[in-house]
Amino acid sequence: MNLQPLFDVKARLEQSAIAGTGLLGEDFRLQRAAEGMKPLAAASPVFRKIGGGLDKLLSAQPEARSGLLLDLLALVDAVVYTQARTGAEGELSPLLPAGSGQYQELSYSQLQPLLAALTGTGGGRMEVVQSSWDNHPEFFTDYRILPAVAAGLGDSYGELAELNARILKAQGPGAVSLLKEGFDPAGKKAMARRVEVISAIEGSTATPWLLEMLPQAKKDVRAAVLTALGEDPANTALLLDLSKTERGANREAVLRALAKQDGEAVTAFWAAELAKSSESVRFLGETRADWASDLVAEGLRTRLERAVSSGEPIDTKGREELSRWLAPASGKSSPAMLNCWRWADRHMPDICALKTGTGHLLGFEENLLNILMYSLCAAGPGPLCDLCRELWGNDRDSARYLPHALLASLLTRPAAEVYKEFLPCVERSSGVRKAQALKDAFARVFWNRNEGCYQVSHNYYGIQAGGARPAVLYEPLDRRWFDLLFKIPNIDDILRRLVPPEDPELQGKLINYQYRKILEGGHFIEEDVAFLREHGWTEWKGFLDRKVRKDGSLTTFAVVRLLNQTSLTGPEKAAELRNLYQIVQEQHAANKRPTWPEQRVQELIAAWEAE
Repeated sequence: MNLQPLFDVKARLEQSAIAGTGLLGEDFRLQRAAEGMKPLAAASPVFRKIGGGLDKLLSAQPEARSGLLLDLLALVDAVVYTQARTGAEGELSPLLPAGSGQYQELSYSQLQPLLAALTGTGGGRMEVVQSSWDNHPEFFTDYRILPAVAAGLGDSYGELAELNARILKAQGPGAVSLLKEGFDPAGKKAMARRVEVISAIEGSTATPWLLEMLPQAKKDVRAAVLTALGEDPANTALLLDLSKTERGANREAVLRALAKQDGEAVTAFWAAELAKSSESVRFLGETRADWASDLVAEGLRTRLERAVSSGEPIDTKGREELSRWLAPASGKSSPAMLNCWRWADRHMPDICALKTGTGHLLGFEENLLNILMYSLCAAGPGPLCDLCRELWGNDRDSARYLPHALLASLLTRPAAEVYKEFLPCVERSSGVRKAQALKDAFARVFWNRNEGCYQVSHNYYGIQAGGARPAVLYEPLDRRWFDLLFKIPNIDDILRRLVPPEDPELQGKLINYQYRKILEGGHFIEEDVAFLREHGWTEWKGFLDRKVRKDGSLTTFAVVRLLNQTSLTGPEKAAELRNLYQIVQEQHAANKRPTWPEQRVQELIAAWEAE
């Protein structure tokens, strides 16, 4: 049925309502529309009612037209609405490409700062994106934000580009189609990061796509594709072949991929590769496979034995060689590696005696102990925990393995049992050794608020940046450890990571600890003062007095920045600065140390007093 006459009537009635009814009797367009309605009036009662209403309106006296017009217009509107339909000619297509995010009930004003940080330039953007990711991860699934994150893989600020990559990895499979759309295998770093993210999300299932891209891939993208092929065990033969043809950075990518493979052919390849070039051992740092652990253990022990047996000074090249083989030992725990550590322990006096070409002690034993601690953190509960307790048990009078054994026990045993076992050993140590042992052990532990547990990592900030999931302590720390820790000076960074924010008792002790450190005039920075302010501290009077007395090189600029981190009012800051200026005059002027420009000090005092 052709409803155009109905629409024409509606348009003319609306025009009449706007123009007024004075000339309605002479409106030939409305009369023409009424004529057009007559065929419809014969087809339906409702249309017949509209036709009758038009006849009545056109023949009505002027004073009655307004009411009739409004009644008829209301009827026509209602009928028109019932005839509405949706759709369009042609094929339907999605509003957004698949994977471009989803609709979130978020206003533009909520998303605008994040969108500006993702798409803009200049400083401060990293903080905005990181803060949004920490506090509102749901923002990043929005269809307005997710494409900007993908585009940000090519951001000129490398750290922000890496953060965008971590965010996309967390989105899971939903982001893959967005990353594959418009992919350029001959592109630059942004395309290489796309490969990295796709590989992290899809793992071995990305192989068909990677193989499709490989022939066209160039430079950074080719290296990323080659590395990603290592996620699929089915690619071993291909990677072994590519190791013979690829060169430079691309061959290094193949080696990284082969480090993730397994089997006799892979072991044989790496044995030959390391015999040919010991520098390639660096590619085995991330793998925990026993074949890699055995090869690294053999290479490290051989070089240590050679150094100890020769008794000759270790030159720069020899020192680099030892370090090159020690670094990838981290996290490895095959029987051969455990025996390598046992051998090093038995020969520790000889290792400690190694000297450089200039006659100085090499100090390699410290490197060994550090890597053993890193290994323990990386491997978590397992053979390395037993090894650390074993090495400590061989000589409990020495504090050499005390931090390792303590941390290993926290990973594998009940908290109260660990405290009972290790407290006497800690107390027997001298003050410095005891403090260092506790610092070395607990510096690796942190409270994960999101998961509600204590975890272990040799690189806390690496974990914050999206590293591998760390090991979890067997039980939460025995609270009695904090009585010892709060007595050790200058470990506030460690304590902040250990004290749960939701524990008011420990938080109160931590705030007092931080204030004592500042009051005593030791080393502290603006963030330490801000920490107190953020936790409601108000006792600021004289908190910089001792610092200024001890440090004559402290500048006006530095002091003002510290005062600005407090919750003091302007006049209160002015009073503090006046007092500190007096201390500078009394303590440092006579010693010809840098003094504060009096004019500048008075200007600052006046500005603060005026607030």
